[in-house]
Amino acid sequence: MVTIKEIAKMAGVSPSTVANVLHGRTQKVSKATFEKVRILLAEKNYTSNMAARILGSYDSRIIGVIVTWARRDEQNIAQDPFFAEIIGALEHCIRDGGYYMMLYTSASVDEALRMATSWNIEGLIVLGCLADDCAAFVNGTKMPIVFIDSYFHSDGLRYSNVGFQDFKGAFLMTEYLINQGHKRVAFLADGAPPMGADLERLKGFKSALKKHGVAFQEGDYIPISHRREERHALLRSLLKKRLTVYSALFFSSDFYAVDAMNLLEDEGVKIPDTMSICGFDDNILALLCRPKLTTVHQDASKKASLATDLLIRLIKGGRVDSRDIRLEASLGIRESVGRVL
Repeated sequence: MVTIKEIAKMAGVSPSTVANVLHGRTQKVSKATFEKVRILLAEKNYTSNMAARILGSYDSRIIGVIVTWARRDEQNIAQDPFFAEIIGALEHCIRDGGYYMMLYTSASVDEALRMATSWNIEGLIVLGCLADDCAAFVNGTKMPIVFIDSYFHSDGLRYSNVGFQDFKGAFLMTEYLINQGHKRVAFLADGAPPMGADLERLKGFKSALKKHGVAFQEGDYIPISHRREERHALLRSLLKKRLTVYSALFFSSDFYAVDAMNLLEDEGVKIPDTMSICGFDDNILALLCRPKLTTVHQDASKKASLATDLLIRLIKGGRVDSRDIRLEASLGIRESVGRVL
């Protein structure tokens, strides 16, 4: 395999000039030299030795994607459609930006940072991080970090984030349910109490109820488990005790909503005739289920694109106009919500 020194000799330049071309440092190389070296690299099919670059303290061109996901026995991160979509989009955007993606799942900030340091990673994209962990990431390293779908303490630290209008999305969906005649709606999410995005969605749910003069009652927020058997046991219990109280169930994710639709249909509950169901995310499950799911729409691929662009600008020391981007909320109205007359 041809080496940097051999390429440099062929081009009549120094090895550092070849390295500058490889790393895209156009400001350090004339346009003519850059193009000459680039063509030669392509002709000789040069392949960078990543291990040598890392050990030699070159730019690794690696972006770490950290999913703050506790290791769960019955479900891995790729089984969640929302995370699967955003991780796939991140890989595409990072590759298009001239970098490599390293994916790591961990519920430990220290573990994630040790991994990032050992691989000489140039920057991190961290998904679904709670406020305490966000602060630990920022305090624990000087490398650029962009968070996705995270909320922060007012602690004076400088955070960069690409997220969603979670409050507004839940508000719009709850208002839609009320306008469809639903006066008793339950909100179901993973967490007791809910945190991060789910907490903002619960706040939006409560705000819409208040606007329309509907009282939020104890029990209208129902925490559900990520464990399938525990979640299904809860839903069956609700079916016997409390589903007659509610005409609509609003789930904090499409995954939970579609799972509940399947279980309720198996139990003889017709959707939306007997019970209306809605979700949050608008992922592939919302279109594949029957009836098709009414849900809060968000663009996971756009989040990935914006987060990658923001991080690469930070890595290169460029100007960043906004460090907290929240995508606009809208509704995907389909067939799983009926009208109460």
